Amino acid sequence: MDPRTFASEVYADVPAYRHFLDDAGVTGSADWDKLPLMDKESYLLAYPVEDLCHNGSLDGCHLLGASSGFSKSGSLFWPKRPQDEGDYVTAIGNMLVGYYGIDQKRTLALVCLAFGTWIGGMQIAAALRALAASGEFPLTVATPGLNLREAATLHQRFHSNYDQCLILTNPSNINLVGALIRQFSPNLPPASVYFPVVGEFFSEPFRERVAHDFGHHPDTPFCVWTGYGSADTGDLGVETAATIALRKWICRRPELSEQLLGAKETPMLLAPTPKAYIEIIDNEIVVSKDQMTPLVRYNTKDQGGLLQRSSLVNLGVPDALLADLPEKILFVHGRVSDSVVFYGTNLKVPAIGDFLLSLPASFRYGGLFQVRQTPGSSATSFLFAIFTQGSDDLMPASAYYDELISFLKQNSLEFSAKYDQLCNAAGEKLIKIELRDITELDPTIKHRFMIEE
Repeated sequence: MDPRTFASEVYADVPAYRHFLDDAGVTGSADWDKLPLMDKESYLLAYPVEDLCHNGSLDGCHLLGASSGFSKSGSLFWPKRPQDEGDYVTAIGNMLVGYYGIDQKRTLALVCLAFGTWIGGMQIAAALRALAASGEFPLTVATPGLNLREAATLHQRFHSNYDQCLILTNPSNINLVGALIRQFSPNLPPASVYFPVVGEFFSEPFRERVAHDFGHHPDTPFCVWTGYGSADTGDLGVETAATIALRKWICRRPELSEQLLGAKETPMLLAPTPKAYIEIIDNEIVVSKDQMTPLVRYNTKDQGGLLQRSSLVNLGVPDALLADLPEKILFVHGRVSDSVVFYGTNLKVPAIGDFLLSLPASFRYGGLFQVRQTPGSSATSFLFAIFTQGSDDLMPASAYYDELISFLKQNSLEFSAKYDQLCNAAGEKLIKIELRDITELDPTIKHRFMIEE
């Protein structure tokens, strides 16, 4: 898009944007860099939904969806027009053919996402049902939603009729549904289950752990595969075989990752959509995109950046890999909130997850942890619920504690300097460990790493 022309058009026919700019003392003809950034609080929640739309009207709206509802500021409702979804079904079909061969392999697809009005779950389920009903593919769809135990039951009962099973879910649900599937189907054929996922950041060691657990080669790109976007922006990017291969290559070179991408924990790398204009401002992803609720310089609050393919030429990246990469690569670290804030020190959730995945097999880590911040009479403590594979013959919670504290001290000089002193002052350990069997989780709840009181 031509962003300058787009902003002028939105100013002309979207009432909320006119008010937004007028309040900021600028007009739709202002220089691009003078246009204020919008976000959920300052724009989307500040005006009626109708005023956020083209022509200040819901005319032409064919679908109402909602954000996930996890925001403290409440759910947002998203009107959609047919062209907003456009070729979505065709695009999903093409990717599933290219990445999973659904035109050649008998495929059982289990959609294990929140439904109701959440737009991600309903869109993916509708797209898969349309593909299955077209008769073009040997594809069968079931929609157990967040009843992951039912998903495992469906897999156990029907997977022998299919060459492969695709489980579409959130990354934080993979370990639970995976544990249930292996429990229900102990003789699971290797490399027969894949996880196209949405909604959350995951690390490359996480993908390789899932590959190992389900009998894939560790370099298999699509055992776990994702796009990047949200209910507010729609799709902004998608992983390809080349971007995943590049991420694996950089992940094995943490110093290069820090130099290129700003962190030793390699972010997600994706091919950006041509349908949005993406800026990086103060290391946050800012999006302009036309839809029924058009966005002009919308701050997603996601941490990331743009990487030019040309910048990789002299870094030793294999030529064959370079040839298949897009000209621009979008990288995403995840939200600023994906950290445990321990007395002013940010402890990154992905880094903690990667550390737990690296523990010896004797720890029997189940691939999921949750953190609950608990205010006390004298100090705030942080309870790590660590989910394990079973509950018998485990390493004790004290062993997990020792390993975790050692890692956090090595990973953060600030944490190392303050932890023992704070514990001495409080008269208790401020990080505590609780071990739980992963199969005892409530499979109907969308699990998050950060649990609020």
